[in-house]
Amino acid sequence: MNGEENLKITDTMSSVSGLPETFFKNVVSSGPEIHVVLNGQTFKIMFSSPLFHSHLKYTPEDIADKSFSFLTLFDDFQSERFITHIRNISDSYILKGKYVYYKLYDKEKNTKPAYIYISCLINQPANAELYHLMILPDVSNYTFPFISTDTRNLFLEQFSNEGFGTFEWMVQTDKVYWSEGIYDIYEIDKNKKDISFNFIKQFVHPDDVDSTDNIMNQLMEGGQTDMEYRIITGKKNVKVIHSLRKMILDNDGKPMKLVGSIRDISANRFIEDNLKKHVDELNRSNKELEEFAYIASHDLQEPLRKISTFSDRLSEKYSNALTEEGTMYLQRIIASAENMRLLINNLLEFSRITKSTQPFSPANLNFILHQVKTELELIIEETGTVIQCDHLPTIIGSATQLKQLFTNLINNSIKFRKPYVRPIINIETGTLNSKEKIARNLSQSITYHKIQITDNGIGFENEYATRIFQVFQRLHGKSEYPGSGIGLAICKKIVEHHHGLIFAENIPGCGARFTCILPEQQLTS
Repeated sequence: MNGEENLKITDTMSSVSGLPETFFKNVVSSGPEIHVVLNGQTFKIMFSSPLFHSHLKYTPEDIADKSFSFLTLFDDFQSERFITHIRNISDSYILKGKYVYYKLYDKEKNTKPAYIYISCLINQPANAELYHLMILPDVSNYTFPFISTDTRNLFLEQFSNEGFGTFEWMVQTDKVYWSEGIYDIYEIDKNKKDISFNFIKQFVHPDDVDSTDNIMNQLMEGGQTDMEYRIITGKKNVKVIHSLRKMILDNDGKPMKLVGSIRDISANRFIEDNLKKHVDELNRSNKELEEFAYIASHDLQEPLRKISTFSDRLSEKYSNALTEEGTMYLQRIIASAENMRLLINNLLEFSRITKSTQPFSPANLNFILHQVKTELELIIEETGTVIQCDHLPTIIGSATQLKQLFTNLINNSIKFRKPYVRPIINIETGTLNSKEKIARNLSQSITYHKIQITDNGIGFENEYATRIFQVFQRLHGKSEYPGSGIGLAICKKIVEHHHGLIFAENIPGCGARFTCILPEQQLTS
């Protein structure tokens, strides 16, 4: 924009108001805002108020340089954002802009956050694309939490809906000023203005008076805190509120003003209390079921022993006297008694996992696997099973339970092998990275070991990946694959008792993979 065009614009303003051109220059040169006239096509600065140069350290010679652009003040992200912003401003000369927060950079590359308001320049020359920018530097020491006034308004609307308000207590004059939200929370007439500290204190629930008094006494020395307490409102309703408070001291270190916010969290606490109640009831129910399973299984062993004992005696003493049909019936009784014994033992094992009083200690998983392979040596030889394994870690846990975990998983892989195919079991290990911990909602401060047991067996449909860990859940008939249907449920309970995770997946064309995620250390309570 040349001098003649600038003169036409300012002359128009002068002729309307009757004020000299210098008056308008003085207006835009005073006050806290930086004024800029910008060419929207080239992003060249056509006019800038003196504060632009003092605040951003660019001289008039700098901005007159052909290589200088207003976009020089931004990084790539902010530059793209500014271009989008200015393209969305109406060209109808109606000022429809809103303040938007930006991070500018001065000539020395120092960050200069500011709020920028953009509008089309009124009465600009034909075919020009000029914009008036009002830049308000953010001189606070805090990062502005909103991208624009739209996001701020949305934030405030959300808080308004949740029962939110702010307050200030002028300590020396004992005057309290509330926003409308607090009147709503306390259910008090909004016309009441003579609010004092003692007036507010009378609403505090009697059971919470001492704790709130203690916190307030500490605040009188300065600092800030957040507190949660109950109030009895003007309409006699009990509410739970959360308050963030900060005491501002004067130059002599005396309390001057308490500022803060209040939010009604009654609904949140109601939901949390109900959830806690349901969780407690569920834990109690689970405990009762475990007790029942333990007692029932324990008490069933004696009659089962008698059935097994007398069945064996019948088989030994009277096998010659029994007909072929009678012998078949007796064999079925003996087989059923053996199945019942296996089921009872597994139920007892399942119920004992969380009852164990054995303290956790360092457990070498390599040694534990060696024990498992020794105990399963016969079935491993009979089936020709090959077990390939990485070097396993040492973790804090129950060696007995971890041995049961490996026994059940390896037994499971051998049991569900393909006909006429040598079972091959691969055991791989590694540690979870940060991304994997986030995905599994696990603590970043703990080392987790991932142990994967993959076989070449018959596998399963992935829709059953969760079901197979439930008690008594079977995907095949007992005649095909004998067992109690509790083995994998025991595995899940052992892993969870160690504050870990276990899941299964089918590997197409290969078999099944079971993944155990176990912490290296156990959190102490």
